[in-house]
Amino acid sequence: MNLTLSLAINGGGTSGTTKKRKLLRDSVVVDDVMSCDGGDHSRVARLLQARERMMARLEADDTRVAAAAPDDGSAGSLRLMHLLLSSVAAAESGDAHAAAAALHEVYRRASFRGGDPAQRVAAYFADALASSRLVIRSPSPAAAAAAAAASPSPSPPTRAERFLAYTMFYQASPIYQLAHFTANQAIVEAFESGGRRRLHVVDFDVSYGFQWPSLIQSMSHAAASTSTSTCTTSSSSHDGGDGDCAEPPVSLRITGLGTNPDELRQTEARLARFASGCPNLRFEFEGIVVVDDDGPDSGRRHERIKVDDDATVVVNLVFPAAAAHQSSTTTSTRDEACSSALARIRSLNPSLVFLVEKDGGGNATSRGRRSSIVLPPFTASLRYFAAVFDSLHECLPADSAERLAIERNHLGAEISDAMASLADYNNNYGGGGDDHHMVELPTTSCWRQMMERAGFERVELSSRTVSQAKLLLKMKSGGGGGFRVMMEGEGGSSAMSLGWRDSVQLITATGWRRRRRSTNKPAFS
Repeated sequence: MNLTLSLAINGGGTSGTTKKRKLLRDSVVVDDVMSCDGGDHSRVARLLQARERMMARLEADDTRVAAAAPDDGSAGSLRLMHLLLSSVAAAESGDAHAAAAALHEVYRRASFRGGDPAQRVAAYFADALASSRLVIRSPSPAAAAAAAAASPSPSPPTRAERFLAYTMFYQASPIYQLAHFTANQAIVEAFESGGRRRLHVVDFDVSYGFQWPSLIQSMSHAAASTSTSTCTTSSSSHDGGDGDCAEPPVSLRITGLGTNPDELRQTEARLARFASGCPNLRFEFEGIVVVDDDGPDSGRRHERIKVDDDATVVVNLVFPAAAAHQSSTTTSTRDEACSSALARIRSLNPSLVFLVEKDGGGNATSRGRRSSIVLPPFTASLRYFAAVFDSLHECLPADSAERLAIERNHLGAEISDAMASLADYNNNYGGGGDDHHMVELPTTSCWRQMMERAGFERVELSSRTVSQAKLLLKMKSGGGGGFRVMMEGEGGSSAMSLGWRDSVQLITATGWRRRRRSTNKPAFS
């Protein structure tokens, strides 16, 4: 699996200002549209019809959309973000009229093909908000039928379309590549310091397996170098390179967890094909299907992870929150899944746990009285995806068909998943009940905090790990652009983040190990 590091640069941008008169005029338009008589059902029906018209513009492939859509420059972008936040805040406070008015204006301004990334990300968030019923409450059957008749919604991307879009995003943007290559460098160093010939990586969300070809290749090179210095001449004629080597061959075992059996089989086949070209390395992949049980004792069910006592064990947690959103149907299942995963990680006694999080939010918990359940994680998610959409301008031309496919079938699908998860959480915890307890926010779960509570401590990232990340970023951006590597911690090496422009952190990488003996009892055992 060879993933190119080629880059298409587009330095263009948008400019301009929004006049106050235009903003006032737009506000009047919203009030006029949404003040029609007819009650809640009528308002919801009109709002859904506006949403369907926005969706129909994408399906019709109307090239005039970008030119016709309002382009107010940076002020217009801020206006769209403000309208989305206002809509969610109003819905959470129970003001259905204001929520619908703000979202209706987003539909009017947003465009899936707009020249401004804010227009496009706003379109996907507006559609996700409507689909998840986070803002638009369930309309009457008659209202829903009227909206559907106006213009049917497009079907969600197929599995093949999502895979292709993921592949294109992986090639175009440094975000996922930096996460994977940084993790692999830390894993190789943990293997080298362990002094063993076997490495066992447990990946709690193996996904398409794009992370592992570079690790396979690195370990193959290391194995070849060792084989040259320790094996006899006759060893080269033996399959696998065993021969009369003084040391056992280097082996790599990957245990990959996932929720889709077909996807796991395809991932195994891709990695096995790649590893077959590395004869100096013994490679093995085992896929474990994680199952959600239904019923009163709903929870995560999976096979036991087999651990080799003679192997260096490393746990890979790259974007673990995304896996929880996509694979859990209820909030309780997500919470149980996180607790179960942390307990299993402890039981593996790994030499290293490497964690990479998408920085979609702040603290995982908030104590005391809840003033807002939805708005903080929604704001964090909007900030993250707005930065990612903006960064694609540096990676792909504005008129690129690749960009459209990436935004629609990968980023748009991720936004939809995140809003569905947030809506589910809001339905379970947003109304009534005791306001004086710890609140877990599914879209802003900070695994760094959970790792500390589970009895882990951070390990410093090596200078080689940081240097490799900076080198990869230089290769992708030519030494310029809006991406940059940022370091955190007292010594500047306990955490590494990939930032975009004005200090927006997209992803953060940290290394962990089990805490040394302490008087504090771990939260998970």
